[in-house]
Amino acid sequence: MPRIENIEEVREFIRRSSKETAVYVGCDSRQFKDKTVFVTVIVVHINSNHGAKIFWQVDRVDRIKSIRQRLLEEVSRAVYTALMIADVVGDRPFEVHLDINPNPDHRSSVIVKEAVGYVLAQGLKPVLKPEAIAASAVADFLGSKV
Repeated sequence: MPRIENIEEVREFIRRSSKETAVYVGCDSRQFKDKTVFVTVIVVHINSNHGAKIFWQVDRVDRIKSIRQRLLEEVSRAVYTALMIADVVGDRPFEVHLDINPNPDHRSSVIVKEAVGYVLAQGLKPVLKPEAIAASAVADFLGSKV
């Protein structure tokens, strides 16, 4: 499972933030010849309107061939990371962003129901594309740099 390098640093940063600060967690992956690279992010959106501090973790695993398995792994990594900080988030806005498009024209739509159900079962709030910026924009961008 992903470990943001210093999770206590993340937790302390969130603790010191205002109650208006929003926290978003997401994960995206990229396929390479023999590896799948996951980028998990925590976006701390200062006061929900003053920029953000981004924490991230890159993990490389043997290539995952199944799109379903890879997407479910993204969801699992995002949820795991969200649960590591949930107790310090408190009443701040808190979302798990999923790099999943509910539109049936997109391949990722095959796991919408189970992904959303899994996030909800953990007591977290799921957000799908196009609103899932932590996964579909931030993690995607950082993934393009690995």
